[in-house]
Amino acid sequence: MPDTPPFQAEPFAPEPGVIRLALKGALDYSTAPDVPAMVPELFADGPHTLELDLSGLEFVDSSGLAALLELHRACAAQGAHLRIVALTPHLSHLLEVTMLDEVFDLPG
Repeated sequence: MPDTPPFQAEPFAPEPGVIRLALKGALDYSTAPDVPAMVPELFADGPHTLELDLSGLEFVDSSGLAALLELHRACAAQGAHLRIVALTPHLSHLLEVTMLDEVFDLPG
């Protein structure tokens, strides 16, 4: 995927108890392991609400979806809540057709 920008994951805290993780680029077989690997760092200060901003993702394959599911499970194991706060229309459709819209807390 030479035309896709490199994967980036940018965490920041917009308010106390909330971590927002903005994912950009391609979430695929080569970058998917990076997402769940961030859990120890994201929750170093204890459970939080984790907000995912997926609006910068230009490509997501099945490995990327699996990584999001693994992140969802890891949040639950940490006692944290995960919600998606922004996503592209394409990713919204992808979550719908895979029925993952019933798993994730999506924007209204």
